[in-house]
Amino acid sequence: MLKLILRRNAKSGLIGGKKFELTCRVESDKDLHALFKGYPDELVLAYKSIWADRSVSLKRSEFLRGSKFSLASLNEMIELEERLQMAFDQTKRMINIVETLERDIALEE
Repeated sequence: MLKLILRRNAKSGLIGGKKFELTCRVESDKDLHALFKGYPDELVLAYKSIWADRSVSLKRSEFLRGSKFSLASLNEMIELEERLQMAFDQTKRMINIVETLERDIALEE
């Protein structure tokens, strides 16, 4: 079982209204840290936001243990959540590859 857990928060800002925070972490019944031991800590997320003047990057280890992001708008939160879903899919693929190394796999359409 593998889950992406997101927690959204809104905080009052003195200037410019509400400020937003998004925390993410991956939960698994497998020991993912042990699974990836010895493998490079690769990026699972890297992009330049279209809603804010910032770049976001996230390594696999940061994603697995949990990360917190400060956001300026709801649009930026939506964009980040979509990208985190892509990072989650990327992480699932990495897990599958590591678990099936040195085995024949069949990819079907």
